[in-house]
Amino acid sequence: MTRHSQIDPTALADKGRNIVLAILALICLFVALIAIFPYRAGNIPALTGLLYMGFVVACTIISLLILRRQISIGKQHWVSDGMCVELISPPALIWAELGVLSLLTFSSIVGIIVQALGPRGAWMIPLGLSTMGMIGLYCLFPVLRPGCGTRLRISLSNNGVELTRINGRTDIIPWQAHPRLTGVYQGHAVIAIKDHEDLRYPIGYLPLSMRQFERLLSTFSRSTRLRAKLSGPEALSTVLAVLEPTEEERTDGSWTWSH
Repeated sequence: MTRHSQIDPTALADKGRNIVLAILALICLFVALIAIFPYRAGNIPALTGLLYMGFVVACTIISLLILRRQISIGKQHWVSDGMCVELISPPALIWAELGVLSLLTFSSIVGIIVQALGPRGAWMIPLGLSTMGMIGLYCLFPVLRPGCGTRLRISLSNNGVELTRINGRTDIIPWQAHPRLTGVYQGHAVIAIKDHEDLRYPIGYLPLSMRQFERLLSTFSRSTRLRAKLSGPEALSTVLAVLEPTEEERTDGSWTWSH
């Protein structure tokens, strides 16, 4: 089993989402304050570059607020067809994720324009924009596959769990492999699997808290009685009961289901 020294406990990952929002808000404010200087100097290319940076950060904040809202109504995203129980991501989250990644990627184009039109030797803003663009391209490129925009995220059956990404790629894990969520690493849930390498599953826009995800995997990995219910009329109610947030999860500031 692969070990990662920087894995965060799932509870810390849940609570950290509010910290990420606060940091992004501070960055947005900082960019807005810095933009005053090129505005006064009449440096339109630099001002345009800074405003675009602030716009991307602001859109990222909005996308995370959309995620928080969708997590709070998370019960609505679970459905059952009598054979399995599935988590279906709402269209708003698909557009939020793809939109932010597209804006980040376009930063490189804006950086080139700012570099071409700006004063000679002014490299910091174009460099910042280009860096944002490379990050966006790195994250967006794996998503751009024929299955891009897939809404299915998690499928639970008596045999195992299927984890699907936004690009349509699906990992199938049998319950006999005892999948276990060990933490979060660089925006991915790290799932330990018996006799296999750890699986990294992207959770940036997954409408589920990490402690709910952890409880989901551990409960059905251990209980054959509950697994049997996944193919019966009680399937959906069984899964929702397992996912019901604890009192601690409701009161510690984590993004989870509302009452």
